[in-house]
Amino acid sequence: MREMLPGFLTAVSLAVSLLLLPTLFVQAGADFMGVYTASMFMAIAGCLIFGRLGLPVAAAPSAALSAWLVSVIILAHGVSWQMVLFMGAAVSLVLTLLLGILIKSGRLKRLGSLFPACIADGLRGALGLMLVFQGFYQGHLLLGSPTGLLQLGNLSDPVAYLSLAGIIAMLALMAVKNRYAVLGGVFVTALLAFIGGFWVLPDAPFFLPEGLDKTGLQLIFMNGWDNIRACDYVNLTLFLLLYLCFTSWGGLSALMPQEKRQEEGRMAKSVLTLSGLSFVSCLLGSMPLAPAPESAVGQSLGGRSGRMAYFTAAFLLLLLFAEPTLRSMASFTAILAPALFGAGLVLLQDFARAFAGGLPEKTAAGLLFLLLPLTQNIAAGIGAACIAYVSLKILAGESREVSVFQRLLAVLFILYFFFGFWSIV
Repeated sequence: MREMLPGFLTAVSLAVSLLLLPTLFVQAGADFMGVYTASMFMAIAGCLIFGRLGLPVAAAPSAALSAWLVSVIILAHGVSWQMVLFMGAAVSLVLTLLLGILIKSGRLKRLGSLFPACIADGLRGALGLMLVFQGFYQGHLLLGSPTGLLQLGNLSDPVAYLSLAGIIAMLALMAVKNRYAVLGGVFVTALLAFIGGFWVLPDAPFFLPEGLDKTGLQLIFMNGWDNIRACDYVNLTLFLLLYLCFTSWGGLSALMPQEKRQEEGRMAKSVLTLSGLSFVSCLLGSMPLAPAPESAVGQSLGGRSGRMAYFTAAFLLLLLFAEPTLRSMASFTAILAPALFGAGLVLLQDFARAFAGGLPEKTAAGLLFLLLPLTQNIAAGIGAACIAYVSLKILAGESREVSVFQRLLAVLFILYFFFGFWSIV
């Protein structure tokens, strides 16, 4: 029970968010059921691999990357979804081979120590703040504002007041130190939504997985690429390479237990595993994999070992046949708002170390806390923090504390921002 309940709630949260991928790719002409089935299969495989590595972390195709690729590359520039899958597979394969060579040569045994401590320590809290914002957005407690960045939601909205009820119930359980506080908040919201008729179970709650024949091995080279300049081909490759590498490292740094993160070689092996699974995912018709922030939902319930990942994979396998039920749950987003909010609070409890240094450390950590909630992009947050840290250290006359790797990383992220990302937006 100590690992099963965390695995169940992680699986539900992750499965609902995975519905975003086929919804996006349908706009590009892909088959909904094919992308859904491929994404669920790869999420199951990712959880099984991380369970084998002893990590309470789930892995799934990246929804944030999918949203950017569909809106910018596919819809805005007319590139086919098959070409995007080809690019994802090619970059994932290159990253896998590169990491494999570096690990075998012994140069990446302590991958975590190559980055400034302020970034490694700040990622957990920044990811927590990102989940808190996601919970507020899902629960309609925060909305976009026509006059500013944000505004408070309208409590006459059923999604808003039921989300608030679940969050209050969760906080009350947290106050009395109930280890199932997050699950209690989700249960209260789901029960009230069901009684009020806002969440209705479908008449046919199950379906048989299908569609892999329409998405698997559908990669096409250079289909629609004539709509993008040749230099943007290189820019997108750089963007994907840095995004996959540092989203994997950043997500694992935030979600991996401290004692596991310090073990020599574990971080590098985990990133290598993700890049290899990303290659397979693109072959099946889904997106590259990344550590799932929803893992923090299970960790907030006490998940601490690879058994949580195994249970997550088992429940995802069951949920693979429940797409109509998941879609009805996703249509009323208040149900999972307490889970995201509670998981974010757990990650935020230990963020003081990130701000313990001087101005360079505080600035780098501050950028992480600012950019992750606003952009939902871990790689962009790491890049901005790395550039600020290296620049301020050199300007302060403390260049000896900046390694050659960190300087090279800052240069790569400058290229990422100015020549890779922005030129194709």
